[in-house]
This record gives sequence, structure tokens and C-alpha cells, in this order.
Amino acid sequence: MEIKYCRISSKGQLTIPKDFREQLKLHEGDEVIIYIKDEGIIIKPKTRHLGMLRGLLREEITLNKAIEFIQSERQKWRL
Repeated sequence: MEIKYCRISSKGQLTIPKDFREQLKLHEGDEVIIYIKDEGIIIKPKTRHLGMLRGLLREEITLNKAIEFIQSERQKWRL
């Protein structure tokens, strides 16, 4: 697990480090979900709508590819 230290601005804003944004495919204007768990804060990308499947549907879909996609999305939400 990679750890980064960030500073909260006077307006309460926090900048997510660039390499974390790239790993999570977060871009300007994207929404995240933030909540408290135990003694810390969890920040997760907001679930995208059906449009996120558009790229997957451009090519022929195999059952294995669909299962892999679903499992990877479920993995993102495990705590």
C-alpha cells in the first residue's frame, strides 16, 4: 500500500496526488464518495453509470471478459 502525505488548505480542500488520480482514472470534474470508517477517511471514485460500459461493448464480449470486468469493479468497492 502506497502512502502519501497531503495538506488541507484553508478552505478545507485536499489535493489527491497525481499518481493516485492516474491509478484511479480520476479527472477534473469527476465525483468521489468520502466517508468516515473507524478512525480514518475513505475516498472512492463515484460509481459510474452504464456509459462506462460503452468501450467494452465496441468489441465482441466473451463471458470471461464480462466476468473479469464485473469482478474488477466489485474489487474497487471492497474495504
